[in-house]
Amino acid sequence: MSRKSKYSAEQKLAILNELTRSNISEVAKKYAVGKKTIRTWGYLYEYQGIDGLRSTHNNHRYSKEFKLSLVQQYQKSDASLEIFAIKHGLKSKTQLSDWIMQYNESNLKAYTPRKRDSKMSGRKTDFEERLTIIEELIKHDVNYNWAVEKYHISYQQVYGWYQKYRKSGNDPESLRDRRGKAKPEEKWTEVDRLKAENRLLRAQLEKQEMEIAFAKKSTEIRNREVEKDSGTKPSKN
Repeated sequence: MSRKSKYSAEQKLAILNELTRSNISEVAKKYAVGKKTIRTWGYLYEYQGIDGLRSTHNNHRYSKEFKLSLVQQYQKSDASLEIFAIKHGLKSKTQLSDWIMQYNESNLKAYTPRKRDSKMSGRKTDFEERLTIIEELIKHDVNYNWAVEKYHISYQQVYGWYQKYRKSGNDPESLRDRRGKAKPEEKWTEVDRLKAENRLLRAQLEKQEMEIAFAKKSTEIRNREVEKDSGTKPSKN
């Protein structure tokens, strides 16, 4: 169980917003928070939204397959350990660092929950709900943990849906239930397919627009810090 944070998610966001008016050293001193911590809050907010700034009080369960996949993806990535971990739904780089160490020692295992840990079991969903969940998952940078808590589904469910969606070449029809054990879902027309594809495409575009806007704001903040520290105007290059 994680320790209770000194600041709420809303307070952390307010502190981040102060970076538009003051440099990070001044903000860190004012609130008695380390600059590294503030930067981590910035990454969490950038990639996970306001939910990323909230403190979690229960351990999340991760399968061995998920851990292995994340470690192998990181090995091919150029991103820093912290940014990569946060982009993939973790709260910090510590978990991923531990998994990498276990992987190198051939000792990577699935998480076994203790009795006091919360368990989120799977539940029945229809196509429209699965489509909505994947749509919002994309907007939240594929943060599986966020989707689990938001929609009260299991980690395995949302992970499986998104993997099927990606392996199908981003075909929303992959989210339809073809098991035949329940009442068949209504017939899907070509118009329905186009509408679903447009929803998921818009979600991707919205996410990209948010990333671009955040990147511009981060550049402005860094330039402002450079200007204050050096007393010269930042380069436009």
